[in-house]
Amino acid sequence: MKLLKYFLVVSLLAVFSYADDISDNKETLKNLYEKVILKNANKALEDIDALKKSVLEKNTQKSKEDFAKLVKSWKSVQAFYLLGDLNEDFIDTPRYLDVFHNINEDITKQLDRAIKSDDEVRIALFKNSLKSINALEYIIAKKDIQNERVNKFALAIISKIESLLSEIDEEYKVQEKNFLSDIKKANSITINTLIQSTYKLKEWRIGDIIGETKKYQGKPDNNRAEYIISKNSSNAIEAILLTYKNIFNNKNYKDYGDYLLEITDGTQIESLRKSIDKSLELVKEIKDDNLLKTQDLYEEVSNIHVILFLEIIEELSINAKIIEADGD
Repeated sequence: MKLLKYFLVVSLLAVFSYADDISDNKETLKNLYEKVILKNANKALEDIDALKKSVLEKNTQKSKEDFAKLVKSWKSVQAFYLLGDLNEDFIDTPRYLDVFHNINEDITKQLDRAIKSDDEVRIALFKNSLKSINALEYIIAKKDIQNERVNKFALAIISKIESLLSEIDEEYKVQEKNFLSDIKKANSITINTLIQSTYKLKEWRIGDIIGETKKYQGKPDNNRAEYIISKNSSNAIEAILLTYKNIFNNKNYKDYGDYLLEITDGTQIESLRKSIDKSLELVKEIKDDNLLKTQDLYEEVSNIHVILFLEIIEELSINAKIIEADGD
């Protein structure tokens, strides 16, 4: 499976230089776990259940609306997914659920053939990619779910997604004690996850579309957007940014931004928060899911990533390293 050629990660064995302050961080990490991670996982389960009911009722418009809600809740889970660091059995679970940037194949053509075939649904959907949220997007947005066979395909995909989301939700509940048992490691996992997440947001979900990445330099194409079929790409970006806001700037609990303000001079954190808020404003200006004019958004998201990867790492004295892997 292809990964980024040069992926920036923070070692899970990173050493934090502020040992005296780290014990004060358990409340913050507990808040993140319960008010962001567990809350988002539960919301995704609620949304997949609502979508299943809409599809069962063969309500086309309601299904499209509920799919948009599922995209938003799933992206919230994916944006801060650290379960694989707590239990390695869950490292690949997001890739079973979501194939964006993980495959080089046209699943829409495969789904067309599968629907037209005489194969049983379970046999026709033998590949994981054909039971992903991306496959479901195509079925909901482009196929007639009032058709009996199409409806069965949609429900089969929903059942698989629901099963994976349920596994994620249950394992997160099991792993909370483990996460909070080693605060230094929990901080490393948290920063590492966010650096990877912000990199993907900057490069995959915006940069590739507007032609700012090395691979697509000067070749913008809105068809590279994540949910171009259902026009939920900006919806996905907004969900990711809202997750960052809940991590770094939520007024209802002590968040990670509050904690970092206590142990740094605060300059980087204030800049980070401003970029998150500005990014959320810019996302709302996107019309008809056209991401081609999002240069300002790209710059703000780039700032978020740079602050986390360079300035926060330096401020916290985390040992970072670059891992080279095969990929596109």
